[in-house]
Amino acid sequence: MNIATMPFVNVSPYFHFLSARWLDRHRVVSAVPRQLGDLARLGKVDVGAFSYVDGLGLVESGEFEWLGSLGIAGSGPIHSILLCGVDQSADLRGQAIAISPQTATTVKLLELWLKQKEGLTDFRFTGPDDNAIARLLIGDDALRRKLTLGGQEPQLDLSEAWTDWTGLPFVFARWAVRKALPEREKKELALTLGASLDLALEDLEDVAQAQADRTGLPADKILAYLKGIGYHLGPTQLAGAEEFKRRLDLL
Repeated sequence: MNIATMPFVNVSPYFHFLSARWLDRHRVVSAVPRQLGDLARLGKVDVGAFSYVDGLGLVESGEFEWLGSLGIAGSGPIHSILLCGVDQSADLRGQAIAISPQTATTVKLLELWLKQKEGLTDFRFTGPDDNAIARLLIGDDALRRKLTLGGQEPQLDLSEAWTDWTGLPFVFARWAVRKALPEREKKELALTLGASLDLALEDLEDVAQAQADRTGLPADKILAYLKGIGYHLGPTQLAGAEEFKRRLDLL
């Protein structure tokens, strides 16, 4: 079985306590969110924490289904979904916004927020290396930027912007599994990943230290970051996901 992961701090609690023996039975594919969706559509990934937009598309295609209520959600500031470089949305009129090539969901969130909440339509998205007044970053790149330049440049946390706008959390990623897999394997996946996650949530200090060693970021900052993420998606998080889908359909 091909299991997808992302090279981000926020995914690490799912994998930190998985046994080497269990992992050896499978193939772990690591890629950024946009790439994982493509790999799943090509049949090269069977299960993973997909960017919510990609996961939604995979589920609606009939090839995948949600794997329980496992995901990644933020309510208020999350610090790893940042629009950097502007103080207010009005500064973006007629301007270019450089987009991280990693994003599949956050770019849609930004577009929604600018058009439906801020009433802006005359902005444009450009590549990550183009000149732009603002830059959208996600994952570890955004977290590093927040921890190093947070007080030196204007930064808009899009998770906070969504919650301020709707009163709901935002679901950035959700686990989905290929529907054709045997039911026994799907149940084992849900139980194994859920148990690994619960162990991690009970010992986030260990997870944070491992990620500090990997990224070079301070362990205490990573710990605070992980504590602010919702991994079990309850009714409120799922309501946020449904609201995002509803607004997305209006674009």
